[in-house]
Amino acid sequence: MVIRRRTTKVRSGGSRGRIFITLIGVLFIGWGVLSMGLGLFGAKGDAVITHIRRQGGERNEVIRGRYTYAVAYSFDLPDGRRIDGTTTKIGDSVYLKATGTSRRPVRYYSFLPQINALEEDTGLKTGPVVLVAVGALLIALMREKRAGRR
Repeated sequence: MVIRRRTTKVRSGGSRGRIFITLIGVLFIGWGVLSMGLGLFGAKGDAVITHIRRQGGERNEVIRGRYTYAVAYSFDLPDGRRIDGTTTKIGDSVYLKATGTSRRPVRYYSFLPQINALEEDTGLKTGPVVLVAVGALLIALMREKRAGRR
């Protein structure tokens, strides 16, 4: 009596996962470069804070009394169009209310003003540099291993 083993080919979904993680890395790099580019090459405008809303409860951090705020703003382009934007800030428990008179400098790309940010969030800050570094790390980790390397 001959017993045959049934062999099944195990498919590895590794290539799809590698492509997905690499795309996330590319998106991180693009987001970081766009943010840094706004500070260096973006046109300047003056935004009016339109809404401030506290999100959720107190943050679970060592420092007590910190909250996350969603801040909405709008600014006018030289051609008269109004562009809206949002950002997220972390602040203390003091209740903030938008009066419509508070102004902040904003940066935007003149060819695509929908890409905009408050000036304090643009340029060579820690956040965009970390995004670029993490994106590059993800891409480096997902490189296909060559046959000669282990």
